[in-house]
Amino acid sequence: MASESYSFTYINEFDEECSAAFKLNEYHNLMDLLFDKYMEDVGDCKGRAWCGTCDIQILEGSISEKMEADEKETLSKSEAVTVNSRLACQIPVSAELHNLVFRIMPRT
Repeated sequence: MASESYSFTYINEFDEECSAAFKLNEYHNLMDLLFDKYMEDVGDCKGRAWCGTCDIQILEGSISEKMEADEKETLSKSEAVTVNSRLACQIPVSAELHNLVFRIMPRT
């Protein structure tokens, strides 16, 4: 049985709108998916929520996964943080990402 395919849209560092496809259980978190398939320069701390290089801003949709203390601490150091900011390394790849739209925040 073929697994269902999902997709989301992201705005990259060049302000280009990109579409990405994925399947459930293909990757552990959003950062791994982005790094493996679409981007190169993300995830300096290897997904530990310490560096903030995978900072995204959700533009459409939402993530129900609660933000933990490490993620909150790392995001608090960003000048561009908003209520819609998250670290991609802390977002599990799930059907909830389907049709999500987010911006990859520039590194400061």
